Amino acid sequence: MRELKDRESMVLQGEHRRKDGSSFPVEINVKYISVGGKDYMVAVARDITERKRAEDALRRSEAGLLEAQRLAQLGSWELDLKTNRLQWSDEIYRIFEMDRERFGATYEAFLEAVHPEDRDMVGKAYSDSLKTRTPYEIDHRLLMKDGRIKFVHEQCETHYDEAGAPVRSLGTVQDITERRLSEEELRKRDEFILNILETVDEGFIVIDPDYRIIAANKAYCEQVKMPSADIIGKHCHEVSHHLGKPCFLEGEECAPAHTFKTGGPYAAIHTHFDSSGNPVYVETKSYPIKDASGKVTAVIETLNDMSEKRRLEEQLRHAQKMEAIGTLAGGIAHDFNNMLNVILGYCGLMQMEMKETDPLLPYVREMLRAGDRASDLTKGLLIFSRKKTLELQPVDVNVIIEGFRKMIGRIIGEDIELRITASDEPLILMADRGHLEQVLMNLAANARDAMPEGGILGIEIKRELLDSSFIKVHGYGEPGEYAVISATDTGTGMDARTRERIFEPYFTTKGIGRGTGLGLSIVFGIVRQHRGYINCYSELGRGTTFKIYLPLVKIEGAETIEEKAAAPKRGTETLLVAEDDPAVRDLTKITLENYGYTVIEAVDGEDAVNKFRENQDNIHIVVLDVIMPRKNGRDAYEDIKGIRHDIRAIFMSGYDADIIKTKGILEDGMAFVSKPVSPLELLTKVREGLDK
Repeated sequence: MRELKDRESMVLQGEHRRKDGSSFPVEINVKYISVGGKDYMVAVARDITERKRAEDALRRSEAGLLEAQRLAQLGSWELDLKTNRLQWSDEIYRIFEMDRERFGATYEAFLEAVHPEDRDMVGKAYSDSLKTRTPYEIDHRLLMKDGRIKFVHEQCETHYDEAGAPVRSLGTVQDITERRLSEEELRKRDEFILNILETVDEGFIVIDPDYRIIAANKAYCEQVKMPSADIIGKHCHEVSHHLGKPCFLEGEECAPAHTFKTGGPYAAIHTHFDSSGNPVYVETKSYPIKDASGKVTAVIETLNDMSEKRRLEEQLRHAQKMEAIGTLAGGIAHDFNNMLNVILGYCGLMQMEMKETDPLLPYVREMLRAGDRASDLTKGLLIFSRKKTLELQPVDVNVIIEGFRKMIGRIIGEDIELRITASDEPLILMADRGHLEQVLMNLAANARDAMPEGGILGIEIKRELLDSSFIKVHGYGEPGEYAVISATDTGTGMDARTRERIFEPYFTTKGIGRGTGLGLSIVFGIVRQHRGYINCYSELGRGTTFKIYLPLVKIEGAETIEEKAAAPKRGTETLLVAEDDPAVRDLTKITLENYGYTVIEAVDGEDAVNKFRENQDNIHIVVLDVIMPRKNGRDAYEDIKGIRHDIRAIFMSGYDADIIKTKGILEDGMAFVSKPVSPLELLTKVREGLDK
């Protein structure tokens, strides 16, 4: 092969053997070609039995010589360099398709038959041969009168006299058109096969019994991120797994190993690694290449990159996890709201009975604040579980953050300095205050964990315009004015890979038992529900900055401070209260009775209908929990209206009103109170319902 690459073509002779044991002579024309950057050896074997016989006849007689030339389509010529006399054999006239009488044996006639594009090459070959005193052999084309092209193989050797002067050139011309056409067909077929292999998007390699790669297509090279030159000749486990021994010895299921062992096709799924060490999940299938005896001499392996499919499967698993945790969170939040209702309710009753000088009043207020924070947490869980929508109101983001200053201070601790830089103008948003506070709480907790030795947490609020240039650079946003909340810590920071995943559910860098991986995913969800955007800038050792963009609204007279609630009014009316949770039911009864109302209790929906039927003339309004056993609040109310159509109702639930409406339980215009409900809110709602 090395010699062939240097010479480009060779002609060999030998013998082939038939199945019956007889042999016959062959001439093998071997040519070197390069297709698509790969080297090939094309060999055409010709049965030269007849030519051998002709050569034998040549040795016997001149007549035999002529016959041999005819059979081999081999013409000869002789040029006397002293007289410039040229002689052609009859076979040359037949090859050139010339008339002996019309075209004499002249150099002009010869040139006329040579293809115009090859004439300079033929002339140069002969002149170079004379200069170097070496024989030459070349392939060139002939152009027939009717436009057909023939291929010929020409050899020439020049003889010299004792003085070194050339005296005679002898040459042969053989018609090799059939051979060249066969080679061309082979070349086209090989190119066709190669094009197919290079076009398919599946990786394709051929492996020998030593697990060396002897061929690889473009798709495989792209999978492993290596050029073909660095792949061919290497073991497949070196390239695909970066291992020094076959992968099946490391416990991997190897399709080619099965095929070499059993002789049949096989399929397996396992992990490859590209040149950077990144995993590439592939589905491999192997097919045997066998010799005439049935022995597997090589294996074809196809490799389909499953990375994208695996990524989608992982996303589906995440979605299923989120659905499961959402269902769990919704149930927990609903039950927890009932407990908070009792805690906040009794605290509220205590506060309403205390004077401003009571020394226990500050403790009660702290209990109420903690309960409110817990209530905000349950609201977050309900949003997370899609069982609560946002309660959007016009608020000044400066007021929200300033009002949350003390809570942030408690979260981050005394060893972290808090610096808040408010905007010098009101920045009004349509926002849910409780959920924005939850965002701040999560960011503050993350900043605290990133600064275990202390540091600085800075929060800055400013106005910023998002224009087309900003959107083009950052790849997100809608044009308009935004309030930008920047939370910057001086903590440990993050690398790029961690930064890309921080908003993914369940992803956490904290130790076991310290992080759920849900905090920032909830933050991301809340920000997006506010039609906002959040971004993270961080480097290892250089701290972290979260930037939150929330769209501003133009509302004249938006309240930026909280108004002090008025004292509730007392009443003397009779109310039916239906609640399946005994603690919540007792609290509701005590709250109402403390303000002069008479309360009739019901433990579920059926009991509520029965109690109303017994006391329908005395009851002024009904208070119904939405979700109750035996009959829900809406169905119970429909039955009660069938008894007395003018009765009014107030519904209570730990779920959000909008969510309940989407399930068809409530209609617009129905009075609704979301748990946990404070005594003041309950009394106000009841009084409003009675006074309508």
